[in-house]
Amino acid sequence: MHFIFDLDDTVVNTSHRQRLLADGSIDLEFWRANCTVGMVARDKLLPLASKMQGAIRDGLDVIVCTSRVMGAADFAFLRAHKMLGNVMLSRMGGDERGCGILKLDKLQALAMSRGIQWQQFAADSIMFDDSKEVQAVLGKAGVRVIDPVQYNLSQQKVA
Repeated sequence: MHFIFDLDDTVVNTSHRQRLLADGSIDLEFWRANCTVGMVARDKLLPLASKMQGAIRDGLDVIVCTSRVMGAADFAFLRAHKMLGNVMLSRMGGDERGCGILKLDKLQALAMSRGIQWQQFAADSIMFDDSKEVQAVLGKAGVRVIDPVQYNLSQQKVA
């Protein structure tokens, strides 16, 4: 079984580093300008993060699949919170593809590198991602994608 976790708005609250454009998309220039060590250090864990940490502790196949370009501060944050998965899939600088196709390509390449047919990999995977685009693209490709937003909201109310 493969447990695939997005980061932003799934297991990590990075809202202080985000700003939306008029069309509802993320202002990438603002995001990039706020990927400093100090700003990343202000990120907070969302409730689903504890499930991810537990899966890592249990030795399960945890895959981080994020649309962000990962920097040293990001890896330090994940390391400090024991959230480094078995595999870290992220965007390379200059890759401007949509997050759905980016993540599909990354996961298909991972399946191939492991010698697993895509259909089998997809059937054996559960992905947690807040992006409607990712939910649509990966869902169409056979992956069960769970939107974590309601879970995180319900758990925050309990806490």
